[in-house]
Amino acid sequence: MNKDVIYIEPEDDITDILANIKSAKNKIIALVPPKKAGVLRSAVNFKLITKTAKQASKTVVLITSDESLLKLANNVKMPTAKTLQSRPKLPIDIEADEFGADDDDLDIDEIIDREEKNAAKEELTRTSAQKDDDGNKKDNIKKSATATPRKKKTTDLEVEDDFVDDSKDDEKPNRNIPDFNKVRKPIVITALALLLIFGFCFWAFSIAPAAKIIVKIKTASQNLSENISFVTDESKAKPEEGIFYIEEKTIKETAESEFSATGEIDKGSKAAGSITVKALSPVIVKYDNKRKTIDIPAGTSFSYDNKSYVSSTAASINITEENIKPLDCKPLEDWTLSCDLFADASTTINVVAADSGDKYNIAEATSGWSTSVSGVMVASSSAMTGGTSKKVKVVSQKDVETAEAGLESEGESEARGELMRQFSNKYLLIEDSFFATSGKLSSSPAINEEVKDGVKPKVIKEFKYTIYAVERDALNKFIKAKADVGDDTQTIYSTGISEEQSDDDKGRVESFKKDKDQITGILKTVIKTGPEVTEQMLADKALGKKIGEVQSLIKSIKGINEVKVDTSYFWVTSVPDNPNKVSYDITVE
Repeated sequence: MNKDVIYIEPEDDITDILANIKSAKNKIIALVPPKKAGVLRSAVNFKLITKTAKQASKTVVLITSDESLLKLANNVKMPTAKTLQSRPKLPIDIEADEFGADDDDLDIDEIIDREEKNAAKEELTRTSAQKDDDGNKKDNIKKSATATPRKKKTTDLEVEDDFVDDSKDDEKPNRNIPDFNKVRKPIVITALALLLIFGFCFWAFSIAPAAKIIVKIKTASQNLSENISFVTDESKAKPEEGIFYIEEKTIKETAESEFSATGEIDKGSKAAGSITVKALSPVIVKYDNKRKTIDIPAGTSFSYDNKSYVSSTAASINITEENIKPLDCKPLEDWTLSCDLFADASTTINVVAADSGDKYNIAEATSGWSTSVSGVMVASSSAMTGGTSKKVKVVSQKDVETAEAGLESEGESEARGELMRQFSNKYLLIEDSFFATSGKLSSSPAINEEVKDGVKPKVIKEFKYTIYAVERDALNKFIKAKADVGDDTQTIYSTGISEEQSDDDKGRVESFKKDKDQITGILKTVIKTGPEVTEQMLADKALGKKIGEVQSLIKSIKGINEVKVDTSYFWVTSVPDNPNKVSYDITVE
């Protein structure tokens, strides 16, 4: 059968509840109160609800497990249920067995059927009493009760049994024999409750207790700086003495880069001509033969009007006694004479312009020339002709040098990264040991060669890169031997050189020097020391003891910064004596 569900809000009053009962569409109404329903704490309100439901021909079932509300509902004979899905129960003092069914076995439909039949029975009794005018009211009622058939206790309420003998109603049950069916349920509930209590106590005090001991260690830092040396022969290494074997990694690369040519030269023809060169007075001649030869080699430079010309052949000026004035000679200390010339001593030399171009074409000249050869001068020159201009773009020396500088910077960075990747974390790289050796440098086109249209010049260079590394394990052994940790309770937590390479690692090798077979450096690091704390040590101080005592014992260790004991539940006040129920969290700050 369908039912209406009325949820009572905390702010609802009795008039709201009564109005909802009257407006309900179904005959069965489930009344659901909140946890704190002040309106239902009054017995008067329960009577009003029951009366209103009866006037509206409806049945109200209270949905609650609150003992105080159940007691009030029982006083007004209101059915109750623990949940909307459970079967309703009738109040204890209602004769539920009248129709052959226990309260726990009735559903809402049976409750309605029973109430309708009770109402019919009461109506029949009142009618009989009104018609008994001659004083036989009790006999009619007795006959009516005797003639009323009783239903047998069964799950089918529609099946009627034989009439029950009235004499059986007069029989009284033997009160000395307890009804087990009435006490069975309380006994079972009590037994289950005791079992749950004992089980919870066993779990709470034997299984549940567990603890976690959290210890924070504060370390102290100390700097270490030691001179060390290196060898490339592993058999000669002595880490305990500060002599370490280092491994070398080398890579060779050919780097090239394109660049733009900015050089320009004149590829035209060179002007050519001849000049006359004569000796200047005084000349130094030998005392015995009074002769001297002034050599002018090929390639000697001569200048005119800021234009350079070069001799194409070698020439010489021969000075003899015929060219000097003996009376004008002055003796010198080294058996030589300084003499004036009375006759010209000269020679003619063919020259060409130093560069191409028509600007080197000049007319005949008798002065204005200069030369780097001492003791001579240019007396005259012929016209310089044949020079033409043809400007072309070429690779200059500056172009190559600029391209090389950029090439070295880029190649060095890439090579350093490649060399570092060749070493695993078990090695400490010696950054100062990285160096590069330059090889052959060339360009295409070559310097001063013409750059054709559409051609991009390239610079090409060979490089050799080298870096060294030392094993971290060997350095750690050396550091632990050199470090001063204090007493036996202290230990080294960090040497500053670990394979994980954390941010705390400060270890490095500085001032690396390689001079022939001698390789040296300075090892610098920051060591972290603190108390040596193990799980076994903590277990010896903590198992089976009170939390406060455990904290005091552990905190007394030098270097322990913080001690905290977390238990599994609030009632656990001691660390379990079972080591399997205790965990440890040791943190080094």
